[in-house]
Amino acid sequence: MAFSLRERPDHLQQLRSKVFDLLVVGGGITGAGIARDAALRGLSVALVERGDFASGTSSRSSKLIHGGLRYLEMGDVGLVFEAVRERQRLLQLAPHLTRPQSFVLPVWKDSKHGLFLLDVGLTVYDMLAAFAGVVRHRSVRKAAALRMEPLLRSDDLVGGVRYFDAMTDDGRLVMANVRGAVQAGAVCVSRASFVEPAWKSGKLVGARIRDELRGDMFQVGAKVIVSAAGPWTDELMGRWKGQAQPAALKPSKGVHVVVPRHKLPLSQAVTMTSPIDGRVVFALPWPDATVLGTTDTPYSGPLDEPGTTWEDADYLVRTTNAILQSPEGPLAVEDIVSTWSGIRPLVVSPETTSSYKTSREHVIATDPRGLVSIAGGKLTTYRVMAQQTVDAACKLLPDAQVAALKPCQTADLPLPGADALPSPNRPMDTLMALLREQHKQTPQRAQHLAWQFGSDAADVLATQASEPGGDQPVVAGLPVTWGELRWLTERELPVTLVDLCVRRSNLYYCAGDALMAQAQPLAERFVGWLGLPAAQVAPLAAELQAYVVSHRVQPQRGASGQFAAARSSGASSAAEISPPDAGPASPTSAVADAA
Repeated sequence: MAFSLRERPDHLQQLRSKVFDLLVVGGGITGAGIARDAALRGLSVALVERGDFASGTSSRSSKLIHGGLRYLEMGDVGLVFEAVRERQRLLQLAPHLTRPQSFVLPVWKDSKHGLFLLDVGLTVYDMLAAFAGVVRHRSVRKAAALRMEPLLRSDDLVGGVRYFDAMTDDGRLVMANVRGAVQAGAVCVSRASFVEPAWKSGKLVGARIRDELRGDMFQVGAKVIVSAAGPWTDELMGRWKGQAQPAALKPSKGVHVVVPRHKLPLSQAVTMTSPIDGRVVFALPWPDATVLGTTDTPYSGPLDEPGTTWEDADYLVRTTNAILQSPEGPLAVEDIVSTWSGIRPLVVSPETTSSYKTSREHVIATDPRGLVSIAGGKLTTYRVMAQQTVDAACKLLPDAQVAALKPCQTADLPLPGADALPSPNRPMDTLMALLREQHKQTPQRAQHLAWQFGSDAADVLATQASEPGGDQPVVAGLPVTWGELRWLTERELPVTLVDLCVRRSNLYYCAGDALMAQAQPLAERFVGWLGLPAAQVAPLAAELQAYVVSHRVQPQRGASGQFAAARSSGASSAAEISPPDAGPASPTSAVADAA
């Protein structure tokens, strides 16, 4: 199904001309899940997102689907129980985007919890999941722990526990839900901002929306508005009630950094307890890189791009060096290829002052005038959050209409990409075999296609074959090809190259500064695929280059308050590889003519 910038004018026309049962504000994982759930039940649904889909918190997580061992330690058994059950469900409904991942949790002589206590805790963890979906944990002594993960430091190591959770691509999980919502009849539009509710004779009749690409305002008719605005919930609630409201959220900043795979070639993921402050930090193996994160600190700055400070990066590097030993010597901040940082929308708890200990439970609030708002929660439990939110919204609709709806479908219906897998028994192994044997893909390439696209992989290959040089990598040494990016451009509505390289693929994360040289050819192809004017090549390329530069680790602040260079003497300075003189352009100037 085509879902690109070309179709956006039609979607906007539908927003202007229809009256929807639900208008969902927010295109992160929660909003996308709500839109899909509601549309599958038979409701008419519109979704608007101020930026790109998943551009907020939902593409900046640790990319884990897990119960959360530390929540179990805090006694949040209900949240863990719900999360491990949803983990199992996602392993079945989206196996191309959610796959089991083994973790090693090392135990040292001075660890807070010994092997026995961890063994007991993980037994409870397994039991909450009813021993389903992943392998049960195993406690081992020092020698076996080092065989499991040879990069563990051996000094004072007692042993460890191997357990299983799951990894995902959070941005692609959001897009699977958006595509599923559109397939079910929802109208989903990015770069469209909620301005304020619209009233008539004291009754809610919809909302005023701004098209961020053209700047014009229009009204969307809606019976109920659903706020799924994440960290921006307080701001939206202020607009709803006409005045600023006391903060309902406690924003927490989480930072991740990416280092080259050869710097830290992990055999499995490692759950690390930072010797700096006792927080849990993960070292996560990707096929082409290794991820370290996350931090968890209170935050009061801008919500859109909180940035990665030198102190954030240094914290993660020091924590990792204390637990793991790189075969090429200790990691340094200069080894970091790319970063991401996001804001967790944690619900305020009067009992705690630490964001690290704040509950990840979600809260749903209803205003009988026609608003349902959801805040908090975690990526793993998004489907349940969406189901409960739609249930709450249905209470504001006429009883006769609700009685005619279908029940919630999302607990059993596979997401796009998992809806046509070749076999219910080990479907991903079967798919990879088909890609190797029938489509003549290498094992590495077959794995990449299966994990990124699932049952859409054959269609991706067909698009790749029609693109000149479509099977060539965009960045040498990385698996993403020109043909893949064309498929994503035509099927998943990227508006800019940042959308395409950061949230539709992980190209930026693994390439980092190497993406700078490809900005111009990327822009040229993108413009060609969408039929945009050639004049838009330069601003699109400049915007991508500006993104890469702005997401480098910020320089270290010296004791005098001045900034000291944090890069090695051999690294390029920002000035040497800054965007061209044209300067970065906003998405509005880059694509408004096409939208």
